[in-house]
Amino acid sequence: MEIKSFRLGENIFPDIFRGSQKRRNKDKSVIDQSIILDIYWKKTKYKFDFSKKFLNHTSRLIGKFQNIKKLFLFPKLIFLKKKILGLEKIYQIFQEKKTETTSLIGNLIHTSVSLGKNAKLVCLKIQKNFSRSKRYVIKYNHVELLKLIGAVDYDRGIKTSGNRGYFLKGIGLLLNNALIRYGLDFLVKRNFIALQTPFFMNKNLLSKCSQLEDFKEQLYGLNQGEDKFLIATSEQPISVFHLDETIENGKFPLKYVGFSSCFRKESGSHGKDTSGLFRVHQFEKVEQFILCSSDYLESWVFFNEMLENVKFFYSSINIPFKFLNIASNSLNNTASKKIDLLGFFPKSNTFRELVSCSNCTSYQSKKINIKVKPSQKNPGNNYPHMLNSTLCATTRVICCILENFQTESGIIIPSILRNYVGISFVPF
Repeated sequence: MEIKSFRLGENIFPDIFRGSQKRRNKDKSVIDQSIILDIYWKKTKYKFDFSKKFLNHTSRLIGKFQNIKKLFLFPKLIFLKKKILGLEKIYQIFQEKKTETTSLIGNLIHTSVSLGKNAKLVCLKIQKNFSRSKRYVIKYNHVELLKLIGAVDYDRGIKTSGNRGYFLKGIGLLLNNALIRYGLDFLVKRNFIALQTPFFMNKNLLSKCSQLEDFKEQLYGLNQGEDKFLIATSEQPISVFHLDETIENGKFPLKYVGFSSCFRKESGSHGKDTSGLFRVHQFEKVEQFILCSSDYLESWVFFNEMLENVKFFYSSINIPFKFLNIASNSLNNTASKKIDLLGFFPKSNTFRELVSCSNCTSYQSKKINIKVKPSQKNPGNNYPHMLNSTLCATTRVICCILENFQTESGIIIPSILRNYVGISFVPF
């Protein structure tokens, strides 16, 4: 968050940011700490700049004096240089502390985000045309079904890569590729530009689109110095696709569908979903990503558009689902609002997360330095809004499909995927 957003002044209201921090159940005193650090930073910067000008002016004057006067003024010049060095150190300390403190401040929370510890149910979207005929049964869970159809080899996967390792084989690989290709086709038809992203990023860029705890709980370092990390989602490299660029307002919206393998430690999920493919260290994902103008209302139009895309995607596969509006204290610092789609798993009679959709407004673009080109209507520095949403994390969707489409003798392939898979039924 930029300090000028809540720096004391006309038409600036720090209480809005204090309230947003309180709704996140985070320390709201960081707002006041940032303001105080900013005041001292500005004072020190003024003294530093003034002293440098005075030093330059004094140095020019000394050059005009005779040798005797020079000897008299040199000690004062040395003293002034030492003073400037001291001010520079203090200035840098305030700069670092201010940057560190403001990084703890989250995005302004949207007014429709629910308060408290529990996520508020926005709307229940059980797929209406999902008719459970007599052929469908609720007998096995997804872990058992993956073994019954020979879609995965856990034992050899664990021997090869350790905990949560796996080999996809046979129908497992076919379903995985089918979901990737269908997801890409689905969004390309809706005017999204397809991107296959790098699988790793430099730490200095990744820190601008990830939170500090992600480096401990999610991200794999590639070397001992850990200056490069494997990505946890294609959202991360796509967010810096326009790094340090100034984009003309007429080019918005920029819509991307990203495909990548994703790598996650899942350190914060120790002991959860250790069997099966629902929570693994490596998986493929198709992601929606939109950059739009700095028009606040427009970005929420695109937020709803991404949710509609998700809705139609899972409706076409015939998976029952519902949406959840994530509560304020469960939001990460980047998101102004987040809505998850949860797919139905009939064996456990529960809904589980398949999709996460976030509007980050201008929070990310300010860090990454992506700007909207000034115009007569919008002079000054404006930053585009950035939105992201999962379309399909393939391994999770495979688990959900298997539980919903099981029969006594095998798995029925959803009709929309049959042309991609090449078959309509997988026997046990």
